[in-house]
Amino acid sequence: MSEHDRQNGNLNTKHTQNSDQMTISDFFAYKNVFITGGTGFLGTVLIEALLDTSPNIGTIYVLVRSKKNINPNERIKRILQKQVSYKIIIKKSNHYFSRKSELNFGFTENLLSELIDKVNVIYHSAATIKFSSPLRTAIKTNLTGTMRTIELAKRVKNLAAYIYYSTAFCNSNNGGLILEKVYKSKFDPYDMMKLAEDDNAWLDFSTEKCKAIIMDHPNTYTFTKNLAENLLMAEMKNMPVAIVRPSVVYGTWEKPLPGWVGNANSGHLGFLAGFVKGVFRTLCGRDTSIIDIIPCDYVINSSLVMGWYVATRHIEQPEVIHCTSGEVNPMTSAQFCDYLNDSVKRHPPNNFVWKPMARLRSGWRYNLFFYLFHILPALIFLIPEKLFPLGMPQHTLFEYMHVFHKGSKAFDYFLSNNFRYDLKNALRINSVIPEKERSRYNFDASQCNWSEFLDRVIIGIRRFYFKESLVTTSWHRNYWKFYNVLYYAGYAFLFIVLFVLMTKMFELQIGFAIASIIWGFLVWL
Repeated sequence: MSEHDRQNGNLNTKHTQNSDQMTISDFFAYKNVFITGGTGFLGTVLIEALLDTSPNIGTIYVLVRSKKNINPNERIKRILQKQVSYKIIIKKSNHYFSRKSELNFGFTENLLSELIDKVNVIYHSAATIKFSSPLRTAIKTNLTGTMRTIELAKRVKNLAAYIYYSTAFCNSNNGGLILEKVYKSKFDPYDMMKLAEDDNAWLDFSTEKCKAIIMDHPNTYTFTKNLAENLLMAEMKNMPVAIVRPSVVYGTWEKPLPGWVGNANSGHLGFLAGFVKGVFRTLCGRDTSIIDIIPCDYVINSSLVMGWYVATRHIEQPEVIHCTSGEVNPMTSAQFCDYLNDSVKRHPPNNFVWKPMARLRSGWRYNLFFYLFHILPALIFLIPEKLFPLGMPQHTLFEYMHVFHKGSKAFDYFLSNNFRYDLKNALRINSVIPEKERSRYNFDASQCNWSEFLDRVIIGIRRFYFKESLVTTSWHRNYWKFYNVLYYAGYAFLFIVLFVLMTKMFELQIGFAIASIIWGFLVWL
């Protein structure tokens, strides 16, 4: 291969497909990669992993858009300031291009020509992950945005691989074992994209109309993700395409740093951030329900492997894998709460609102507990926190409660149902990773120690999100013991208050009995 080819990443696809012995590191050497969603939680770790994969990787192009009145250049600066080992990017001198997500991403002709000539691998991670996103927003971001990357992929002269980050939840409207295949949508993705562009169709668009479209899907997120997979099936036959479906993505197991959690607002990590501070103390679900979580770097490893896999084999239709844990290393919701409670006891934060303790509740019990012991205390703290912040970044305690409750309601559907995800394809592909690279690119969760993993995530939230110490000291343990005494003293104080109130209203014996019943109910609750 000429030096010119190496510099431009122009590795012929046929040559790549015939290279049966090619390692993953060899595959990414001199490859130029285009990434959407590179500023997000997954995207951050993906870029780190790509840079770690091969010392000779080519240029990484990251699509960055304006967000919340922050221009792309400012967002890039913020990325480079993250505590993950991002300084390597500067040394690599990789390029960033900042444009809107529109036809051809709004690129200039010169830039578009450069991408068409040089890009070899495309990772499409950008999406709106809010379950409650308006349908039109979800279609434009998750479906039309995917179409834009497909259009680019079809024009790229030397495309070796296209990897789409989907979600295991995109088929949660199906019962039983969910297979590693694309389930046909009940609506045509092209019709949905046309609908999103028709302003008149949304003038009187109601919740009822939305439900009539998404039908048995729990929300607009899973609906549009399923549509995007159908779009890939229709548009990219006989192309090197992979679809990766992760379950609930938590922090990293090992790479680039143990317990890396980003801004801890992605997915269910927001709950853990609040839990660490004693703010969120309940989960909605059943003891025996399986909570399917996966380390972030396992998701990234699977996507790197899939890039190598589809590039080195003839692919007739998109290759689909689940990146999940429930079938090979199940963890019940009760075990999850026990692990969390044990972990925060071993690694308490510098301060917390109240003793962190997670417990499962369901139905009216969950709702009553939430309003009595989450919302009501948050309202009491609202004014003092304005004067004396309690260490919750970005939001006041009350705002944090509101955000969590809104997201939690949407998430309850996935925590309360036992979804099962087939892993035959994922385990088969994991088994063909070159022996010397199997440890580095492992994404088989069967050997994951969930207690150890949640320890790392709890420490990661404390370190990266709350900017606290990495090391748990004797001070932390003594602080925990002090609050533990206060916690149980609080029960005694509550009974005294109830006893005084009831005995003023009733006779001593009756007041004592009523106070005991109310106290017992609140303790049980």
